[in-house]
Amino acid sequence: EDMKDEVYVEIVVRLWKNGFTVNDEEFRSYTLEENQEFLEAIKRGELPLELEGRAEDEELEVNVEDMKDEVYVPKKKTFHPFTGRGYRLGSVAPRVVARSRSIHEDCSGPPLPAVELNEDLPVTSLQIWLADGQRLVQRFNLCHRISDVQHFVEQAQRTDAPFVLTTSLPFRELRDEGQSLEEADLANAVIVQRPLNTQAPFGHS
Repeated sequence: EDMKDEVYVEIVVRLWKNGFTVNDEEFRSYTLEENQEFLEAIKRGELPLELEGRAEDEELEVNVEDMKDEVYVPKKKTFHPFTGRGYRLGSVAPRVVARSRSIHEDCSGPPLPAVELNEDLPVTSLQIWLADGQRLVQRFNLCHRISDVQHFVEQAQRTDAPFVLTTSLPFRELRDEGQSLEEADLANAVIVQRPLNTQAPFGHS
């Protein structure tokens, strides 16, 4: 039997101030429902529906680049070979790789708390979705602990509401605060802040 070599393809999603592009092809508006569904899938760390057919024949890697401080301007296509390290977005445990500086997705948020990095040690970028819908991209050392990420989110969020951190897919609660990011397999992971329901049961105070 002839075994076909699996084709490896990188998909680059660039988020601009006024919309987004996929592999520098047609410009897409944030307001269209199908485009919102595409981005929601990326946010959850899942493969967007329109790419699922390609994933059967090709090995896809989806990378997100945050260009939110720039307005998209059409330009001639140029080929940029992929030189970074990423994780494949597939059927087992897809992850979205975000290669951008540590910023809020919009500019209305408070300044981000500082994270002390040791550049001599392995560094990773975490994509963190806050409960209020804000997206942060922050660099950590792999030896940082989950408690460090928890502290970062506590400082970055706009409320004091209790929360738990989870991975996006597969879903996993990050409750072992003493674990390092490396031990928890969180290199380049998508992390979601989920508020805890602390309200007393109805009829109790």
